[in-house]
Amino acid sequence: MQGLNMLRNMTNGFIDVYEGTASDTLPGLQIYTILMNPTDIQHQILVKLHKIMEKCPGYPLEVELLITLASIHPSLINSSPCVKRFYSMEELMELERLRFDCKKGSKVMFVLNLVYRVVKNEKVLIFCHNIAPIKLFLELFENIFRWQQGKEVVVLTGELELFERGRVMDKFEELGGASRVLLASITACAEGISLAAASRVILLDSEWNPSKTKQAIARAFRPGQQKMVYVYQLLATGTVEEDKYRRTAWKEWVSRMIFSEEFVEDPSRWQAEKIEDDVLREIVEEDRVKSFHMIMKNEKASTS
Repeated sequence: MQGLNMLRNMTNGFIDVYEGTASDTLPGLQIYTILMNPTDIQHQILVKLHKIMEKCPGYPLEVELLITLASIHPSLINSSPCVKRFYSMEELMELERLRFDCKKGSKVMFVLNLVYRVVKNEKVLIFCHNIAPIKLFLELFENIFRWQQGKEVVVLTGELELFERGRVMDKFEELGGASRVLLASITACAEGISLAAASRVILLDSEWNPSKTKQAIARAFRPGQQKMVYVYQLLATGTVEEDKYRRTAWKEWVSRMIFSEEFVEDPSRWQAEKIEDDVLREIVEEDRVKSFHMIMKNEKASTS
């Protein structure tokens, strides 16, 4: 605290801080960070991968990628070539057989449950870093909801040409159109893109750079939004995902403390005392497999 006070005094008078403005014309924003308990098979994989990570020199990005994929659904680790260094072909084939078993992935269960509950009246925006989870959810929506790509569910990735990206966004934004869900690569949705048709935003991955998360949320929470926006950041508890979230939240806290004249509470500890989102509350209350470890609400970023 003494160091923060010293830095604040040194910069006072020549540094201005712009917090941004949450327009009074927008209905509101609620941001929830959800720590999810992995399923049994996910837990086995994640424990093994974390042990491998501890033995690796430096910071093995390829193992972090496998952890990110496994936290969504265990079969997704098959999409990374490096997995063959850690798992036998028999083990990988067994995981592939689980591909369409939704109950094997806690994040998959949450996404399908949420979409099922809101899809009649709202549109959902799902962000992910990697293509493999996008392909999996596309297949699941086709198999479970009988949706078609390009109709009820649309996909936006960096592989698309700019013209095609525009067509996808127009289709999703079309008032009264058939599109209900947009699966998007977070890197393909740059600053300035408007996806205000969505009132539910799901973030499947955690970020080292918190500004990317803010930019993703701003695709829906922006001028033109007619509904309350609910954001769900899904993290696998006890994994590098949770550690990544704690670190980025701490960085934001330090930044706020430098430029704030009063004490700011660490946002990574904001456990929600009450879930104001009716849909999320229903999902939690009806949970029978204990998928939820902790639910936090970012009171600083939320506007309601």
